[in-house]
Amino acid sequence: MYELMPVVDRIKDWNASIILVSSVLIVVLFTITKLTYPDFYRTTLYRMFVENFSGREVSKPTDVSSIEALTTIISLISISTMLFTVVCYMGVTKIGLTYGDEWKTMLLILGLFSAYNFSRGLINLFFGMVFRIQKYAANYNTLILDTERVLSLVYVPIFAFCPFVNALTAKILIWIAFGFTVILLLFQFVTFFFFLLKNKFLNHHSILYFCALEVLPILIIIKIAF
Repeated sequence: MYELMPVVDRIKDWNASIILVSSVLIVVLFTITKLTYPDFYRTTLYRMFVENFSGREVSKPTDVSSIEALTTIISLISISTMLFTVVCYMGVTKIGLTYGDEWKTMLLILGLFSAYNFSRGLINLFFGMVFRIQKYAANYNTLILDTERVLSLVYVPIFAFCPFVNALTAKILIWIAFGFTVILLLFQFVTFFFFLLKNKFLNHHSILYFCALEVLPILIIIKIAF
């Protein structure tokens, strides 16, 4: 009987499950955002690529703090899921995914990225208060959050497709996401130095601060991963 009808153990791909659950959650939250404040992301794009690039004063996207908080949550989940996808599909050697512990890895990535984001914002505001450039520090925090909001929307269709394609295609999708990330981060960095120059605050201290808070964490992540 058992020889005629062999029992096949189902292989559970928790990595794909985590990515798909995150994708559905992000879509739901994004739908709530669009229904509540339809022009939020349009305003964000305008502020990033028109106001910041032209050097105009950065305006607040909305007075509704709940929408800002909701879109920040979307960004945290989306970027953390993208990092988790990189771990799963790019052959990262120093970060293991023990079977059954994949959810812990995802939560760890989400927690670390959220803590880094929160602490970076507080440090920016602290130095803005110390050097009496609070307005600039607040604008730079807004630019960081806007960059993450745009990246979060770019990432969703990329990592959502990874569980359904072969390994080579998944790697290509991740490299595309990496390309978008580099472009937007370069834009953010150029805007950073533009405001420093405008406020006559460009010196070796500001460059060291930039390297310590923006460049060093990226290098540490790359070192840990590869």
